[in-house]
Amino acid sequence: MPNPDWDKVDQASLESFPASDPPSWGSAHAAPSETTVCPPELIPSRRLRTLAIAGGIAAGALLAAGTTAYILYRRRC
Repeated sequence: MPNPDWDKVDQASLESFPASDPPSWGSAHAAPSETTVCPPELIPSRRLRTLAIAGGIAAGALLAAGTTAYILYRRRC
């Protein structure tokens, strides 16, 4: 007997065991509930995400430039 505090995702997971694939979260029988959805206050702001992406791109560009400079330096020696 399933726990009465379970939501639809928990129930679908129990019913699919021991299947190799977990139940899909977007299907009609396993729709997100209040316990499976991230609260809005925990979702990063759009500006924060943009800054994180820009920082990652800048770090990647610096790494690529440094690697290229090192390779060219080693070829000269």
